[in-house]
Amino acid sequence: MSCNSQTSSGKGGWIGDAEEYRNTISSRHKNPFTKISREQFNQIIDSLIAVAPQLSKEKFIVELFKINSQIEDEHTILFPDNEMELPFKFELFDEGMTIVASDSANQSFLLNRIVSINNIPWSLIDSLYRTLIKRDNSSYIKFFEAYYFNNVDLLKGLDIVNNTSGIPFQFISPSGDTINEVINAIRKVPNETWIYAKPYKNLLAYTKKNNYWYQYDENIKALYFNYRHCSEDENESFRSFNKKLFETIELVKPEKLILDFRFNGGGNSRILKPFIEKIQKTYLNDSGRFFILIGRKVISSALMNVIDLKKTTHAFFIGEATGGNINHFGELKSFELPNSKIMVTYSTKFWENWTGHDGSFHPDFETGNKLSDFINSYDKALETALQK
Repeated sequence: MSCNSQTSSGKGGWIGDAEEYRNTISSRHKNPFTKISREQFNQIIDSLIAVAPQLSKEKFIVELFKINSQIEDEHTILFPDNEMELPFKFELFDEGMTIVASDSANQSFLLNRIVSINNIPWSLIDSLYRTLIKRDNSSYIKFFEAYYFNNVDLLKGLDIVNNTSGIPFQFISPSGDTINEVINAIRKVPNETWIYAKPYKNLLAYTKKNNYWYQYDENIKALYFNYRHCSEDENESFRSFNKKLFETIELVKPEKLILDFRFNGGGNSRILKPFIEKIQKTYLNDSGRFFILIGRKVISSALMNVIDLKKTTHAFFIGEATGGNINHFGELKSFELPNSKIMVTYSTKFWENWTGHDGSFHPDFETGNKLSDFINSYDKALETALQK
């Protein structure tokens, strides 16, 4: 029996998956009932189980997403095992949902902005997607809406599309032209095969993929340090890197240090400790010299590092509010639902990083995330730091 014609009961099929989700989250999560009561949680799971035999795979996934969002934990996340996806990757800019990467056959649509899909306007699509994501952090919503936007199972489960082929799209091109096109979904492809929009090649922040790297610009006397992942780089330990970084600082005496966290989704918060301890004792520990760039992708251990730097240095923060909440659940574990093959991550610890502070960590200077800036290869956060 195919997944889409699922009619199993008891411990099989979608009922079994719903029970597995309920039992595992209830018993293993650190505390899933801070925003929703156990009674409410069980009630909505029971309601899902009651209709589960009649649901398609896509509808079941959407309903489970809606339930999961009510836990309001940034680390309790569903990762569907979808075979098909749109031939695009997206970024949610201030102007709207935009194509920033494509497969080789659809490069002509790069940097086009969504107007409608299947004659459903973007504003309605946006509101439908937001029912799937926890609601207490707007930066988190922006990141995960874009992350999930090419998932055809979710598009079908939300009744935005009916099929995986012949999907009517309307776009606005960078030049302002309206484009109507029929798009076909593709089988999932490896990340390295995606073709990214040209601005990525022109912006300093994207030039390297190392976990950490730096570059000094003698002309403007600024040292740029990109901290991309809270984990050891396979080519160089962080302690070795940190030693070289401060040797360079001692040698060239930069007037500014710019630490870029914007693409760091976490890992091990202890990795950066040698830097945090060292920077406090230098002449760069000043709001006019030390700048930290943050954004919607900053979550988990990366956010913990940001908060430590806020508490212990005089850094000036620039960018967007973080996707992670200041105090949050973490220490992930995971399990797989046996029938839908959805991977579920969940939290086993609560981190009280800054007592009395709730929600996102906000920068001292908000830059937004404008598509017009990106198209023109203009990094407003970095340029703001350089001009301060």
